[in-house]
Amino acid sequence: MIRAPFALPVTLSLLAVACGPVAPAMTTEDVTDTIDETGSTGTTGDESTTTDPSTGGPTTTTSEPTTVDPTTGPPGTTGAPVCGDGIAEGGEACDDGNADDTDACTSACVPAVCGDGLIHVGVEECDDGNSDNNDSCVMCQGAVCGDGFVSPGETCDDGNLEADDGCSGDCIAEFCGDGILHTGEGCDDGNSDDTDFCTNACQPAVCGDGLVLTGEEACDDGNANDGDACLSDCKLASCGDGVVHDGVEACDDGNDVDLDACSNACEAASCADEKANDGETDVDCGGPTCMPCSEGQVCEIDVDCQSGNCEAGTCGGVTLMVPDCAPADVDAATVFTMVVQPKCGCHTGGSGGLTMNGAATVKSNNVGVAATNADMNRVTAGDVDQSYLLYKILGQQNKVPGGGGSTMPLGGTLTDAQKCVLINWVKGGAP
Repeated sequence: MIRAPFALPVTLSLLAVACGPVAPAMTTEDVTDTIDETGSTGTTGDESTTTDPSTGGPTTTTSEPTTVDPTTGPPGTTGAPVCGDGIAEGGEACDDGNADDTDACTSACVPAVCGDGLIHVGVEECDDGNSDNNDSCVMCQGAVCGDGFVSPGETCDDGNLEADDGCSGDCIAEFCGDGILHTGEGCDDGNSDDTDFCTNACQPAVCGDGLVLTGEEACDDGNANDGDACLSDCKLASCGDGVVHDGVEACDDGNDVDLDACSNACEAASCADEKANDGETDVDCGGPTCMPCSEGQVCEIDVDCQSGNCEAGTCGGVTLMVPDCAPADVDAATVFTMVVQPKCGCHTGGSGGLTMNGAATVKSNNVGVAATNADMNRVTAGDVDQSYLLYKILGQQNKVPGGGGSTMPLGGTLTDAQKCVLINWVKGGAP
């Protein structure tokens, strides 16, 4: 006898039996949803009905309820990927099933990389999440001197720890004036004073570098020219230093002798400086460079005197050296006839300002008449030593103060007899 409420299940069971061998009690596995009081889906039924083949009656069995995950659906179904479930699916690059942000797969299911702001333990020392290599984190490693990047606390970083290459081993810039002696520097005193023993170019101060070393140099013009205001030994040019300062000194003999060729005022001696200097025997006369001295002036040798007569250091009077002449009475007419006409014809026409065109002019234009240049009369009656005419014919004109020029007659010479005519004329009173 079959009960009506189980008609459908029984029918299904019988169909199952008819399609195969007889088996022990079979479970329909059909899940009958139950509707809770709210009308929503809950759990599967906790009871199933089977047919007992021995009795043909229904047998009820109880099974454990199964909970359904609303995000993924019932077991055996696939929903949206979940980061952290240990399964790399969907758009996940990795999924290690944990929320540790310090391993190779972050909690965002992406591989850890330098610059993501997360420190990968064992791989990265730091990760500041930026690409700035000049801060304290360089490519996810702590910044160190020698990494080639200038980090806080460094003024340079050339990628090595060598010194003397412009950047020291502790990444401090090397420069002249840092107080440290580097290759190529002769000194480094760590200051900007260019006048001490170490210049701002880190070289020892030397004379000629153009910098005045305080307390040691009076000047330094950077050249070796000794003729300017600063000598090559870095002393100021001064009279008496033995070096002629161009345009300032005429001479500089480096001594304190005022009467040599260079005075103590560094002025060159001359024959007109009113000093007895540069070998002069008296003021502006005597010696090797100036005219002979006059009578009474100081001399050393005869040539220091105009007279050619230096006696006991004093120039004597002018003395004419005359040839030996036999005494004779000679007048102006004889002079004109025997000397002027044959030898001094130029003066008959007044050459040189002296006209002797007859006996009268021979006397009037010579006796007691001052010579044009010399400090003496042309003829002083009775005194051969004071008659410039005789000095001229005998070639001793330079003895006379102011005397000079050529021996008379110009272009020729007198015979000894003619010379004696003139000498005897003067000695006889020039009648």
